[in-house]
Amino acid sequence: KEKSKHPFRENIEVVLFAIVMAMGLKVFAVEAYQIPTGSMQPTLMGTELLDPATKRPNGALNDRVLVDKISYFFRDPQRWEVVVFRYPLLTHNNYVKRLVGMPNEELWIDGGDLYARELDTDDDFVVLTKPWKVMQNIWKQVLPGVGDDPAQWHGWRITGKATKNDDGYVVFIGDGKCDYSSSIRNGYLHGYPEEVYFSVPNVSSRSREVVGDLRLQFHLDGVQASGFIEAGLELGNNLINAKLDASGSLSLSLPNGEQRVIEIPTNFSGDVDLAFWDHHLRVSLAGDVVFNEKLDVEPHKPRRNRMQFTVKGSGWVLSPVTVSRDIHYLPPRQNAAPIFEISDGHYFMMGDNTQNSLDSRDWQRETFSYDNGIDAPLKIAGDHLQHGSDPMYNNPRWNMSHDIMTVRDEFGNIHTLDENIVKQSADVLQHAPLVPREYMLGRALAVFMPLKPIAPTNRFNLVQ
Repeated sequence: KEKSKHPFRENIEVVLFAIVMAMGLKVFAVEAYQIPTGSMQPTLMGTELLDPATKRPNGALNDRVLVDKISYFFRDPQRWEVVVFRYPLLTHNNYVKRLVGMPNEELWIDGGDLYARELDTDDDFVVLTKPWKVMQNIWKQVLPGVGDDPAQWHGWRITGKATKNDDGYVVFIGDGKCDYSSSIRNGYLHGYPEEVYFSVPNVSSRSREVVGDLRLQFHLDGVQASGFIEAGLELGNNLINAKLDASGSLSLSLPNGEQRVIEIPTNFSGDVDLAFWDHHLRVSLAGDVVFNEKLDVEPHKPRRNRMQFTVKGSGWVLSPVTVSRDIHYLPPRQNAAPIFEISDGHYFMMGDNTQNSLDSRDWQRETFSYDNGIDAPLKIAGDHLQHGSDPMYNNPRWNMSHDIMTVRDEFGNIHTLDENIVKQSADVLQHAPLVPREYMLGRALAVFMPLKPIAPTNRFNLVQ
């Protein structure tokens, strides 16, 4: 091959081509974002970390997310996708939330669940059920608690003819029970990475509500068993029982009183996964899904939940139980349960960290209209944000002497109004929950950083 007469120029061309390609990918295809806040935790982490002993700042954990910017050129966003979008009340800021409300529907938050119906109709609200592939990334582990030894069965009460073996499994040598009688609530730190669990600031004051969606995972050994073992869930008004009989049957008692019987292997042994969320029940035995249906249940706010295992017979061996919960969606802070109207071409966004997310539920637009004596009346519109984590980001805000107000409009421009203008202006505060279609920038694909040893935990997973 003939040697190039201009190697330096060719190298420059290669570098420039690589830069152009990288910029093209960034603008049109994919882009990496850093998660700045905790509104999507624990799905996407964006938080400072505290020293567990002193509670003083000790680093931070901010996920890096790869965002697909191509898909929305060819299709509309879909419900449950994690989306990067322009914040409508400050358009140069990008937010990341989960898309929960679609165009031309009404959205209602009740009892921890989301409901929707067609806009401008009197149809009944229908619960919105998250797909299983989404739920697999959303379930928040509650039991065993972080730092607890599963073999100790903290919080469980074991009665009757039952004992624990060296592995912490409960061995039923006769009739017995194992029950958890305390209600599980929407604890703020449920589901957080164990490595940073005690370092994440617990900033929520809204961890008070009883949850109605739970998942039980356990291993069952019935090789030497006789009779049956029954797993019972009391989730508010919804009662679910799954009875596994050594003779080879699974009997399901559903909240509406319906009974289902499913044939299973005799003396079943294997992993059991019993999950109820968004009015949906899924039962998996040894990796095979044997029941997977949406149930006909009424919306309600659960007052308590209970879990219980009952044995009539002997020989059943039960492993420590892993209990997880769904996101328990909360209504806006200023309203118990409003109905949100989503117009054509707009979307409703919520953070997975429903206890500490500034999202469509609480967005407010404040508009100041005043006459400057020269032109037509002037209008300044921006977000209404008070008591935020950073006081300098509050909008609008007064100076120390309370005679000058600073207002940030939706385009990021800063306006200063003296006290007299503020008094004379028409001040309108409106709820502004919707995101226009043209503001939807892309969907989050995967978390690819940070990793150990730079971070205390590895953050590498797909985003669902």
